Amino acid sequence: MMSRSTRRGLLLAGLLAGTTFWLTRDGDGGPEGPIEGLDTRLDYALENFDMRAYDEQGAPALRLWAPRLTNEAATNIGRVENPRLQVRHEGFLWNIMAEMAVISDDQEEVFLGGMVRLERDGDTPAQRMDIDSRNVTLLVESRIARSPESVRLADPAGELRARGFQVDMLNNEFHLENDVEGVYVLPQ
Repeated sequence: MMSRSTRRGLLLAGLLAGTTFWLTRDGDGGPEGPIEGLDTRLDYALENFDMRAYDEQGAPALRLWAPRLTNEAATNIGRVENPRLQVRHEGFLWNIMAEMAVISDDQEEVFLGGMVRLERDGDTPAQRMDIDSRNVTLLVESRIARSPESVRLADPAGELRARGFQVDMLNNEFHLENDVEGVYVLPQ
């Protein structure tokens, strides 16, 4: 037989549990909707990253690969360690190497930081060209590379040095800005 105080305690505990359940239960019994203002984007990193883009005919147009790509969710800006790029257009293959790269949030610009080397391979050895500079911006859609830094261009015909340049990879046009000096090699 239970004592009167024990019965009252059990009755009071049951009443308290029932009241607590009634006060905390959800009206429809289902899960709540998404929380307003909650940012569900994630920071991420990709190891051995390899991205390829194709032209309208399905031919390779651009390739970017690197040991590591990181993306910051808050800014949607990607950072790449030791990037390598290949740009193909009308028989020319551009190989681009840099120490690091930052990809803009709209993926329209790639800032290539540190020492940057652009190598153009063509159908003949005479079409080969090497460009060495620093801190180059690559406009992805128009395939224009530019920098205000010192640049060295070398091909079989000689070498040019300048401060500031722009290279249009689609039209194979080069523009040197300031302090241009050149060495021309006479054909033999």
